[in-house]
Amino acid sequence: MNKERLLGELDAQGYSDRIKAITRLGRDHLGSPEYSQLLTALLEGGAYEARLALMGAIATMDAPVILAGLKHPMASIRNMAAGLLPKAASAEEIERELPQLSQDCRRKLLRTVALINRQELAERLLPVVQARWGLVEAAIVLQACSAATVRARLPELGYAIKDWKKLASRHLEVVAEYFTRELEAAPLRAKGTVWSRFSSALEHLCNHKPDLVLAYAMNHGPADMLPPALKANLGTLMRLRPGAVYELLMRTQTRGELMAYGVPEAVLKRAKLLSRDQLSQLAKLLADEPYHVTRLLEHLAPAKRQEIFDAAYEEEKRRERVFPERLLYVLPHGLRDREAARMLGLREIRENRESTLRITAARPILQVREQLEQATRVSNADERATALMQLIRSTVLARQGMDATLLTLGRIHNDQDPVRSAVFKELSESPASVYEAAHVPALTVLVDSVIDARDTSYGTRYSVQQLAFSILRHQAAEPGGELFKFALNTLQKLAKQDGQLPLPPLAKNMPRGVEEIIFDSIYSYAAQAGKRENYNLVLSLATSFGKRGYGIVKLQQLLREAARAKTEATAIQATRLWLKPLQTRDERVKELLDADPSYITIHEVFLHLHLKRQEWLDPYLSGAAIKGKFLSGKTVYPVPASDGFYRWLPRQQEAYGALLSTIALGPKYSLFERSRAIRVMASMPDRNPKLLYKLVQDKEVAVAEAALHALSLLEEPEKSLPVLLEHLDGDRARVAMYSIPRCIRRVSPQQLSQALKALLSREKLKITVRKEAIRLLGAYRSEDSLSLLLNEFAKPAVHKDVVIAVGHAARGLLDDERSWEVLRAIAASPERDIAVSLLSRQPDALPLAYRPRYLDLIIAIADHPDVSVSSQAYSSMKWWTSGYEGTVAAAAAQAVAGLKDSSSWEFAMMTLIEAARDGKVNAVVAGICRQLASTPMTQEWNAAADRDLPHRQRLQVLINQLTGQPKSTRVQLSPLYLEMIDILAADETLLGLILKLYIAVIDWNNTEEAAGYLKRMAQSISAQPLLLSEVYSGVTGTLEQSAGYWTPEALLELVDVLRGEPHYESMYLGLPLLAAAGHALHWSPEAAERLRWYRNCSHAAVRTQALNIWTAGESRLFML
Repeated sequence: MNKERLLGELDAQGYSDRIKAITRLGRDHLGSPEYSQLLTALLEGGAYEARLALMGAIATMDAPVILAGLKHPMASIRNMAAGLLPKAASAEEIERELPQLSQDCRRKLLRTVALINRQELAERLLPVVQARWGLVEAAIVLQACSAATVRARLPELGYAIKDWKKLASRHLEVVAEYFTRELEAAPLRAKGTVWSRFSSALEHLCNHKPDLVLAYAMNHGPADMLPPALKANLGTLMRLRPGAVYELLMRTQTRGELMAYGVPEAVLKRAKLLSRDQLSQLAKLLADEPYHVTRLLEHLAPAKRQEIFDAAYEEEKRRERVFPERLLYVLPHGLRDREAARMLGLREIRENRESTLRITAARPILQVREQLEQATRVSNADERATALMQLIRSTVLARQGMDATLLTLGRIHNDQDPVRSAVFKELSESPASVYEAAHVPALTVLVDSVIDARDTSYGTRYSVQQLAFSILRHQAAEPGGELFKFALNTLQKLAKQDGQLPLPPLAKNMPRGVEEIIFDSIYSYAAQAGKRENYNLVLSLATSFGKRGYGIVKLQQLLREAARAKTEATAIQATRLWLKPLQTRDERVKELLDADPSYITIHEVFLHLHLKRQEWLDPYLSGAAIKGKFLSGKTVYPVPASDGFYRWLPRQQEAYGALLSTIALGPKYSLFERSRAIRVMASMPDRNPKLLYKLVQDKEVAVAEAALHALSLLEEPEKSLPVLLEHLDGDRARVAMYSIPRCIRRVSPQQLSQALKALLSREKLKITVRKEAIRLLGAYRSEDSLSLLLNEFAKPAVHKDVVIAVGHAARGLLDDERSWEVLRAIAASPERDIAVSLLSRQPDALPLAYRPRYLDLIIAIADHPDVSVSSQAYSSMKWWTSGYEGTVAAAAAQAVAGLKDSSSWEFAMMTLIEAARDGKVNAVVAGICRQLASTPMTQEWNAAADRDLPHRQRLQVLINQLTGQPKSTRVQLSPLYLEMIDILAADETLLGLILKLYIAVIDWNNTEEAAGYLKRMAQSISAQPLLLSEVYSGVTGTLEQSAGYWTPEALLELVDVLRGEPHYESMYLGLPLLAAAGHALHWSPEAAERLRWYRNCSHAAVRTQALNIWTAGESRLFML
């Protein structure tokens, strides 16, 4: 086998054919030493030949050739070899080569191991990778390990895993166990984060373990909401466990979300799986939001709707209620008529003409036609349009009387365009099933009125087109019917009027075959327009038909003609549409280029050559000018290739590189063109880069910087890196500094260490450059990384920015105790910026074992003498509360209760509240409360100019923050509230705070317990009556914020208990409960009767407040 002969044969072929040829040759000579020698000879060449060698090697599983590819000077070949190695080499060979690989190659190899699921190799590499390159890269390999290994290592590596979907597909049981452990361990406030982390695995979990997912969603979901990751899979859960999904939606904690946003769409689509009782309960809960009830009814069979509607709105309680029209429209005919008739008698509807028309339209057309037709005989065009729309809507809802309605609509022939537009919009949005063959003459008259009118707008034409299209879709099964013919005739008239017809996409909206009927009916107009060089209709049809149009021969012929149109824009658009069919693209591209080489300027034409037909590129790389429709022939046209040059032959790369060299060196070209040419040249693997090294010294700054950056793109980063390092001390440092990482990722660890060591050993080096070098030590770790870091840290008079960079790098090397020594020294630094630099680290970015030690660093920083540093430290502790509540709370408590004259206590307070939300640090919070409440009032802090009763102010903030939490949190904190009430009870001046705690602790559905608390509050208020209005407002606000946690019936029971008390304070406290219950019940007779009782109360204060609660608003213009 001769290398030169093979390359000569491949020279005339495209990339895919070349690859097929080399792999076919390998299969034909499997095990042949001559073939292996051929591959070795190819591997000694450039990137083109080496790629052929590797493709031939993987076809025959020739591991020695692939291993040799790891030593190739070209980075892309090394990367390719690293990706192929796990498929062919032994575990021993891979383990031996792994330490010598660059980061790019190493990660490519590890990802391939995970992808092909080579388990024995993954088990062998896991400890090696973890020890040398950290947990993040070990997590990549873990995906291919056995279930036992994954189960053992997940607690350590779980934080670094991003793709849970792949791991769940292989080890579902292990992932499910870990998922449940994480949820159980997470505090309530952090459970939503856990659900988000595992969102990619939930699809598998929901399909195979729906009971587990639903059980944990019920008991370990985030407060007050369903996990968004779970919502995305509710459809699967509804299919498997509809009853459990219903229970999940109806649980107390998520009722507020359900009431605010309605039933999730995935549940609505499968609502038929729920029982009638379940549907009724959902409707009752959503009754205050008719829009949500409407959506629920829309997804139910009509036979079920009345029962569900009656369950949500009892007949006796809806007499004064106004429903939106959309809700009326989904009701059965008889019920809709009764409700519409009732609503027409209400003042709110009766006194508004438009509302009257809209509700009248919900009644049977035979009863209201005269009234609606009378409403169309007005002089105002907008009112006329509204009346006509309601006439159509009433007819459609009744499914009868369309003949008479169309006859009435015939009057729009002489009306204004806005009226015609409104009519056709309503007709087009109506179900096509309401139209019959007998309606065709009347519909034709209406369409002709639009076609003939001179003031017809685009919106009106569009509505007419949508009407025709809707009928066409509905009648597709009867193409010979009168309605189908009417729709076709309408499209013909629209197309004939102005030569274009922007139809909607047909691929998903029409039965197959209809597109040919539509095209045949419009073909003559399109063909005639094409003869006049007007191809708008052709382009519109091709765009609308999409893939359906690929098989319509006449359409493709018209596109072929349009591709040669005189207008460039038309020709380009037609060419793109003509080239879309894959089966014919190759021959059509060749036909275009044979007719006119300038078609190469159309992106789709060039892309076909670039990706599929590289052998056709030669004429466009020769440097000859091209003249044609799109090119004048006065200049050379460089094809717009920017990457993917591995598909090109070396001679093609050299020819194109010569063209780009002219641009890069040509002063007549813009700086943008020159810079782009330089970048593209750097992407050619088989072209000599010496020109780029020369351009680094160009006088033009933009050109020199473009060339310097281009060096990082070259195939031999080992040669580029020294040049980039040389520029770190010059004016191009900013370009070199940000180009170096790309090189570093592709060089071996040994070369990386040598380069960074040499760089950091320079006596004079810019601070920004030294910082970047130190950052690279942490990002691309090697055996020498930490020693180099320590050397930098130990230097005298180190700049603070360098110290900060050392700290950032050390956080990536925490498996070495020396890194912790560096971090402790940084945390103790008196420099503000240095100490603060450690606070940005999030706990989720650290291995679990290191988090307590890192939290200790943050707590140490909280004692910094600079208040701003201390404040930031306390603020950052909020992210560390999950799992470390006690530690964080104890640290924050010192700042809050210490009464030190510093504003950092406010940030400590916020952190304390965050740590206390789950009730795990009640003892700490109660201790703070006790200490602040028992602090004596001293002369120093009594009405002083600088500080006044700081202990009392902080106590008030503490209680305000605790009682201002969401209802789900307040439920968790109920024991703490009661303990704090006992602590504060001895001080009568703190009664206002005690009352806030009482309000926060009340469970309104537990009537007996709530009544006891309210009575106790009333007795306390009798000594300080000024607090009564404050408590009234507090109760009102709490009830508003905790919707879903109480029922109006329970509130009415409480009202009855309180109004039976002898003290007016108890009766007064019943009024906010009555107002909330009455509003929820829309002032049912039971609630109204209690309000009347209060208005007749003997106590003036109670009577006054009751008279200011109203069951119906009198004014819509003024706020009362």
